[in-house]
Amino acid sequence: MYTYKVKQTETKSYFFNWFTSDYEKVYTFNTYNDALIFCLSEEIKQFSCIISDKVQTTRKTFKNYYTLKEFKKHCINNPMHFLNAQNCRLDNKQISNYYFYLIGSNKLEKLKKFQTQKKKILKSRF
Repeated sequence: MYTYKVKQTETKSYFFNWFTSDYEKVYTFNTYNDALIFCLSEEIKQFSCIISDKVQTTRKTFKNYYTLKEFKKHCINNPMHFLNAQNCRLDNKQISNYYFYLIGSNKLEKLKKFQTQKKKILKSRF
């Protein structure tokens, strides 16, 4: 079974912001879905999948899913898909609350990016 490791760095400042230090927290998850939900809610760009002791791969969180900024833009432009309404009457705070509601309730289908497939143009020999 794979394990997923998420690294989160936090900067703390001391003595009137003259000195700063970085602290790194490491979280481990057993399923991809749990790690993905954590990374989306904390806005972490990538996490690693540990296959064995020597093999690790990285997964990019926002390759297939919208960030909060992208979701706000697309939610205002296309409210019928995201909000099931004709026009968007929500302000930015309500849209961000809805974004985190979708993440918390595990409804990630609305957060997936729409990707078009590239069509190959075949040249005819005639």
